[in-house]
Amino acid sequence: GPPGHKLVRTLVITGDDHPAHHWKETTPAIVAALNSGTPRFEIVVSEDPEVLAKKELFSYKLIVLSYCNWTHSGLSDAAKKNFVEFLKKGGGLSILHFSNGAFHFSLPNEGGSDWPEYRKICRRVWDHTPGKSHHDRYGAFHVNIVDRNSPITRHLEGFDTTDELYFNQQGDLPVHVLATARSKDTGKDEPMVFTYSYEKARVFQTLLGHDVAAIRTPGETQLIRNGSLWAAKEGQ
Repeated sequence: GPPGHKLVRTLVITGDDHPAHHWKETTPAIVAALNSGTPRFEIVVSEDPEVLAKKELFSYKLIVLSYCNWTHSGLSDAAKKNFVEFLKKGGGLSILHFSNGAFHFSLPNEGGSDWPEYRKICRRVWDHTPGKSHHDRYGAFHVNIVDRNSPITRHLEGFDTTDELYFNQQGDLPVHVLATARSKDTGKDEPMVFTYSYEKARVFQTLLGHDVAAIRTPGETQLIRNGSLWAAKEGQ
């Protein structure tokens, strides 16, 4: 890395997800996006979210969540407690794409996995109840950068991508929107990328990144990398 920069110890949590999400393919693409250009992250990938319950969690500076418990039960009490403690201590968090649908009462196989605190951690959540959250049909659209003052987007131009454009994400806690895209379904500019704080943690969230091609789109690659550096409070 650059002189004076230690690599950011980063835990990527992946695994179970919606059948349309090929996490075994997207995970290496996320790792590559984080370290595109000069390597800045020292990355450990876990396919089991119960890694959150281990005391080693506190050796990381950043958690990158690419996970939705579509078919699995939720987190243990120990994992929830540790996750919140990690954020209270100022650890960073990046929430990618459908990870905003995790730990929610509306999941088809919810089975006791609902975790209300996650709605405060995540702020804009996918509610699986029919008629709530949705996305335009997978396809091409333009991503508009609406705030160039953030270190995440300062050197970023708007870009074209082929991805899923989410809308009607639920929650009204404040978020700072960095990028939007115009939905064909709603006719509105929908928030795609945003930041906020939870306790002492910085949280970066991108709703983009449905598949490998979307993650490799240069604009999205930069958003994942810059947003994660910002969340980890690294030279940003």
